Amino acid sequence: MFTVGDILTAVKGKLLLGNTEEILTGLSTDTRKIKKGELFLAIKGDRFDGHSFILDAVAKGAGAVLVQDGGITNANFKLPDVSFISVSDSVKALGDIGNFHRSRFSIPIIGITGSNGKTTTKEMISVILSKKFNALKNFGTENNNIGVPLTLLRLNSEHNIAVLEMGTNHLGEIRRLSEIARPTIAVITNIGQSHLEYLEDVDTVLKAKVEMLEYMDKDAKLILNADDDHLRTIKTNLKTVWFGFDKEADFYADKISLEPEGISFRLNGKWDISLGVLGRHNVSNALGAIACAWDFGVSIEEIRDALKEFKVPNMRMEVKRFGDIKIINDTYNANPSSMKQAIEALRDMVTEGRKILIAGDMLELGTFSGRFHHLVGKQAAESGIDLIVAVGKLAEHISNGAQEAGMSEKKIKLCALMKDARAKVATLIKKGDTILVKGSRAMRMEEIVGDLETQFKT
Repeated sequence: MFTVGDILTAVKGKLLLGNTEEILTGLSTDTRKIKKGELFLAIKGDRFDGHSFILDAVAKGAGAVLVQDGGITNANFKLPDVSFISVSDSVKALGDIGNFHRSRFSIPIIGITGSNGKTTTKEMISVILSKKFNALKNFGTENNNIGVPLTLLRLNSEHNIAVLEMGTNHLGEIRRLSEIARPTIAVITNIGQSHLEYLEDVDTVLKAKVEMLEYMDKDAKLILNADDDHLRTIKTNLKTVWFGFDKEADFYADKISLEPEGISFRLNGKWDISLGVLGRHNVSNALGAIACAWDFGVSIEEIRDALKEFKVPNMRMEVKRFGDIKIINDTYNANPSSMKQAIEALRDMVTEGRKILIAGDMLELGTFSGRFHHLVGKQAAESGIDLIVAVGKLAEHISNGAQEAGMSEKKIKLCALMKDARAKVATLIKKGDTILVKGSRAMRMEEIVGDLETQFKT
């Protein structure tokens, strides 16, 4: 709950019309969800301009409207009893309001970033902490300069901890998210080849992720992956906790066992932990979650139970069975590191039939695109994958890499368009096959998963 005066203080804006004492019950950027008495914050985006929906917001009972650049005022509409606030940047204003609200709460704020695994690690941390606390977390991947402040605005007196994923594809973005959220604990899962079209190289990726530390107090805590050479170069005075497969780490795993329905490991040489998810990389994610939750008084029994119950987020190494085929739906997104991890998980599975990779383009890799798709094909062939279906403009690079590693051209199918891939896959899959489907979000690889479900469900 805010007053119009609170909003003006938070955003350093200009009151065009209205009453500073007026009480606002919340904030919304979406007129489809706005409630009576809330502030409608108009965001001018690439596809939609929130200013076009001001009349809708007011008709649904908005108590005030925040506009960008003062281009639209109450006088334009002649609307009674609605305050109008003007700012130079409404997205920045949203962050400022999120920070204003966050400052009302003296609770631990956990910030999570990394090239891969941040959503899964966030969910693991949340499920562990929920054994003891009422934890706020991002919905899905609300991890940007709109999603993070909207998540913070859901904080209420019942929450005693918050778990926030923070993403980026440009320098400066995580710095801003850290400024908004002021995390007391930072978790960095790893540094890899992601968003290289904008971040240029892995050193710049590291620089972008480490921006989170810039708005952390000196008594904050940093949790890092000990197996990541780039993270080992970080110089900081913050208390640092390490996790990984190295026994020198504060939290380490050994005796890793791959199982038909998941994976198990021993924690710090003492405790057996089971995960109902695939992939060695998820052991690393679990270690990061355990390292984060450990000092909050969650017992090892509660940690065990939480991780055993844990379900992967949708479209992230999600195992689906349709009749006699098994699909690994990892279609949410893809970069070279996550593609490598997914192929390794498929390689390690014990299967009755063929192992098939359906790989869509990995986007935002800039001049490195051809090289990294070539490596995908090479790794798939070296991992014993029986069949590759490569989808997209970069499919030929995957084919070349696989053939270079000795895979027969007959075992590689190229599809430039999604419609061609969907038609081709329908004729290729047989009973007993295990299929990994993965690609960047814009490739919509989940459409192939949907087709297979329709084709094979019993």
